Amino acid sequence: MMLVCYLLAGVFPGPGEWLRALTLRIPAGGASVTVPMVLLALMLVNAGLGVRIADLGRALRRPLRLALGIAANALLPAVLLPVVALCLHSWPDPAEVEALMVGLMLVLAMPIAGGAASWGQNAGGNVPLAVAMVVGSTVLSPLTVPLGLQLTGRLVGPGGTGALDDTARLDGLAGAGVGVFALASVVLPSLIGIALRALLGEHRIIRVLPPVKAVNLLNILLLCYVNAAGALGRAVSHPDPDLFVLAVGVSGAVCCLSFLLGRWMSRWARCDGPDEVSLTFATGMNNSSAAAVLAAVWFSHRPEVLLPILSYSLLQKIVAGTVAGRPGRDGRSGVRSGPTTRARPTGASTK
Repeated sequence: MMLVCYLLAGVFPGPGEWLRALTLRIPAGGASVTVPMVLLALMLVNAGLGVRIADLGRALRRPLRLALGIAANALLPAVLLPVVALCLHSWPDPAEVEALMVGLMLVLAMPIAGGAASWGQNAGGNVPLAVAMVVGSTVLSPLTVPLGLQLTGRLVGPGGTGALDDTARLDGLAGAGVGVFALASVVLPSLIGIALRALLGEHRIIRVLPPVKAVNLLNILLLCYVNAAGALGRAVSHPDPDLFVLAVGVSGAVCCLSFLLGRWMSRWARCDGPDEVSLTFATGMNNSSAAAVLAAVWFSHRPEVLLPILSYSLLQKIVAGTVAGRPGRDGRSGVRSGPTTRARPTGASTK
């Protein structure tokens, strides 16, 4: 379905560009709200509906592993992007490298995707731990995302590898925009969803979730189409094959390295089977939808920045499905077999 949305965005980008350009001015603060921001907020409210407070309480019994997952997600761009910048040092077009680095920087700086808990559950992971990692990284994102952008900007900017000629726009984004964006568009909707589930109670939420999931699927696909319209529409009308191949190839490599890094850290920390699965998915999956919305707002003059974000969004789901479906040592699916504790499916399992 994501591929169909990408195809429509490339062939018929007009409606998506029109929706993305719609803005609603807020008289109180002088800010503006766009259609992608509203769709992202609705998606995260639905993700919050899948979080049980009891799950968070169980995960706090292992605070070190919870902290390791959140820290790994926050430091991921600073670890991987300097390596990518060095590998692309000899690429003949520095503008393409810069667009690629900015896009990857935005997606890797985002908090853990809610889908990490769902994919981890399918692979036999520790669901409460995965949910706690998602919530923890989301709540801390107003702090971790600006710090991640600033730190990575120094490492790959003129004073580092030189992949970015000018980091002024990223500094402005980290200093004023991204913290407010993370708080208003990521943290608050997620907390609203969690609060709604607590208020409704488990019996009512079971009846509400099926129609909410169906509506949310349409919401996610519409958001996917709107985010992709600008970049893929231009890619079709003004084709640049080498940039397209570069974006897909590098995004795929970075995505695979993220999953491998999570698996290595889980084994270094001597996690058991379920915890290893959860940490692997938490490290490998980032909220690419939030990165795409942020890129569309701050880098609308450079739609090619969206190419690595869109590629990463699709590829991380392909890698997650491959990892979740790979049989373990005992023949069952999962990253690694071991003692598992099955939890009831959460409402976020469709995300």
